[in-house]
Amino acid sequence: MDTVSHLLLGGAIGQLTLGRRVGKAALGWGAAIALIPDIDVPIGALLGDAAALTFHRGITHSLLFVTLLAPLLGVLLARLHGSRGVGWQAWAWMSWLVLLSHLVIDLFTSYGIQLLLPFSDHAFALASISVIDPLYTLPLLLTVPVILFLHRGRSACQVLAWIGVAVSSVYLVGTYVHKLQVTQEFRHGLEQAGIEAERLFVKPTVFNNVLWRGIAEEGGDYHVGFHSRLDDHPPRDFMRFPRRGEKLDPYRDATVVQDLLQVSDGYYQVADVDGELHFRDLRYGQAFEWLEDDRPHVFTYRIVAPDGPDGSVDIETLSLEVEQDRDLATLRALWDRMLGRVE
Repeated sequence: MDTVSHLLLGGAIGQLTLGRRVGKAALGWGAAIALIPDIDVPIGALLGDAAALTFHRGITHSLLFVTLLAPLLGVLLARLHGSRGVGWQAWAWMSWLVLLSHLVIDLFTSYGIQLLLPFSDHAFALASISVIDPLYTLPLLLTVPVILFLHRGRSACQVLAWIGVAVSSVYLVGTYVHKLQVTQEFRHGLEQAGIEAERLFVKPTVFNNVLWRGIAEEGGDYHVGFHSRLDDHPPRDFMRFPRRGEKLDPYRDATVVQDLLQVSDGYYQVADVDGELHFRDLRYGQAFEWLEDDRPHVFTYRIVAPDGPDGSVDIETLSLEVEQDRDLATLRALWDRMLGRVE
């Protein structure tokens, strides 16, 4: 989830747990602690593309990490605020709840978090909310900052924090209900299109929970379609993407390639681009395939093997370039498609 949402939710939880006893410090520390699991982002950047691939949302997003870290934070905060008479156990409880909230809302996104590390590297992802969804953040944004301007003893502080957490949480659960309903629509659409899907991955498009993207696996091909909650019919038009997995065969024993296959959950496409081998994560694909343009894929990795498959194999993450005119046009097209407008 985005940083602002984590920060606001952490602040609200800090207020609810210790706000009456330590005042605005609880809100501030809650907001700060909520960002700790994402320390894997700068650390991953230092480790390089290959290591960062599995480190992101790895150990720092595990239940073991937050459970071990919470008591340490509790002791530290109790010493910093010793005069307030709040024991380390209370600070640890607040820290654990805040850290856990980070894991919970990330669980509802599509990237996946490795909750059970180091005992299992399975990535859990409910994939029911976009990493940036303004409707999730809005209740927290309208309530948590107001607490900063209220006297610590006012009951309105607690009420506002409860409202922010409750409304955003109800919305979060509602996104999963949407996911279940939309998945059925995609299954009906695939059946009508004569596509026998072996697997189906459904996720919302960016900034909203109205327009959804589905990718179905059939043999060595993938079929991508879109469905808006405002459409009056199941998805009809599916775009075909061949996997071309055989191009990856010489490199399959390389650890980094195994990591790519695991992170993408097997939804991928391999392409030769100007003599280079590119690995594309099709869970995200081009994001807006119905536009049928030549935009790059959201997550693309170049296979780097200067000495061939038998030598050292590495990857390079290819970053997307910002194209203002195209991106603004895409946002307009996204809005139209959300409203069920199909050319």
